[in-house]
Amino acid sequence: MDKIAEISKEALEFWGYEIQSTMIMEEMSELTKALCKYKRYGYENSEESIKNNILGEIADVHNMIDQMEMYFGKEKIDEIRLSKLIKTHDKIQKLKEDK
Repeated sequence: MDKIAEISKEALEFWGYEIQSTMIMEEMSELTKALCKYKRYGYENSEESIKNNILGEIADVHNMIDQMEMYFGKEKIDEIRLSKLIKTHDKIQKLKEDK
């Protein structure tokens, strides 16, 4: 088990689903806010601190997603993700053909 998975498992076991499910909502909200700020300031005009904040918030959300995957089952989630990505791929191909 890699270090990220090891610490994620420890956090989920220590705090449990109830607290961590609330935490992921908070982290997703913070990422949303950071992305809105990036858009508001203009992508090209945004300060490096705004971009760095987005990177940190993405990392926070990713860490929480890892814990939720552990709780709900990563293999099943991966199956669903692949199914959705295949639909996206098919849609892109159709749109390319229609051009």
